[in-house]
Amino acid sequence: MRSSTLVSSLVLPGLILFGGCASDYKVAPSGFLAEETYASLEDGEFQDQLVTWSNEAIDVEDYRAFLVDPVELQIDDDADASDMSDQRKAELAEYFHGQVVDFLDADHEIVETPGPEVLRVRIAVTDVRKAVVALNIHPATSIAGFGLGAAAMEAEVTDSMTGEIVFAMMGGRRGSPFGLEKLDPWGHAKEAMDLWAEHLAENLATITPPGVPDENR
Repeated sequence: MRSSTLVSSLVLPGLILFGGCASDYKVAPSGFLAEETYASLEDGEFQDQLVTWSNEAIDVEDYRAFLVDPVELQIDDDADASDMSDQRKAELAEYFHGQVVDFLDADHEIVETPGPEVLRVRIAVTDVRKAVVALNIHPATSIAGFGLGAAAMEAEVTDSMTGEIVFAMMGGRRGSPFGLEKLDPWGHAKEAMDLWAEHLAENLATITPPGVPDENR
């Protein structure tokens, strides 16, 4: 469900995932993020099929750790994966959450509760499209994009105490016709999650790891 007139009227023309000869995969705001976040994203930067926005008034080096909320799957009733089992939804959500934690945990502390100098990460998968393995086996249909899976996401990073927005990103990705992921119905969705987790970590990489003296910040 689209939660407000503002959200439904937002136009983010860069959020169109191009790939193959199949129809373009368009990503629209889902209502997961706050209205002010969507408004900020309209002025964001486009990076690798994502639109991102950073709050220039906040220095992420002032933070020491991340609180990563469970990933939400917000799949519309008419979506391609609307008949996905609850178990599969849980598996994909846990997979994405694990990837985000792994990338962030490489250099920074992960905590379970809000607190001073802690950033909260909220993520939703807003669409999932199953890969059609039978079409991906044949090179012609695979390269044309007819059997490729895809996924879309929205994320925001906020101060865990004040709720002030620090970073946001939104976008979608169609899978590659060349990797082995195309032989798994959900492989392209996982491939997208891997890249999103890495991208999120890279955008927050300037946070000073715990234990580093202030004079080295």
